[in-house]
Amino acid sequence: MLVINALEARQVKNEEARFIVKRWRTQLRSLAVGAAMLCATVGYAQEEPSGSFIDGEYVEGYVYVPEFTSPQELKKLIDEKSTDIVIVDTAAPLIWEEERISGAVNFPWAPTIALPVGLPRDKALVIYCACNDHEDSIDMAEKLTHLGYLNVTVLEGGWFEWLDLGYDTEGSAVEGVPR
Repeated sequence: MLVINALEARQVKNEEARFIVKRWRTQLRSLAVGAAMLCATVGYAQEEPSGSFIDGEYVEGYVYVPEFTSPQELKKLIDEKSTDIVIVDTAAPLIWEEERISGAVNFPWAPTIALPVGLPRDKALVIYCACNDHEDSIDMAEKLTHLGYLNVTVLEGGWFEWLDLGYDTEGSAVEGVPR
């Protein structure tokens, strides 16, 4: 009887062991399937692009850094009557009509630029605004660069630096006012 009880006990233990092994195998399979699914979806995770579209072509790692033209350089070009530059004021039309750098054209800042752009591609564009930190000028210069304009600079110090230096302006607010 003792031998039979020992055999029955061993059989029960073997069945328990088989049950435990079977449960572990099921759990391991579930973990393996979960890991495989996780690995498969990792490839689909999208990183934030680190580039930009410039003239319709994506450039990886592109970060816009504006180039600047000093007011003295611009004044010299104006005095020399250079035909290689276009001075671009980003102010709203009513403000531009009131007062602007002599010879500047108006190209108001906007969140997007509608095509076609009415600025020449074969001239140097010097962009300015009446902003504290060139916000509108830099934004406009970047947008034009993305559209393929190759020679775009921002007026260093912008409108306020130009006025502080006492350089010429034109417009309805200064007509008949000697400078």
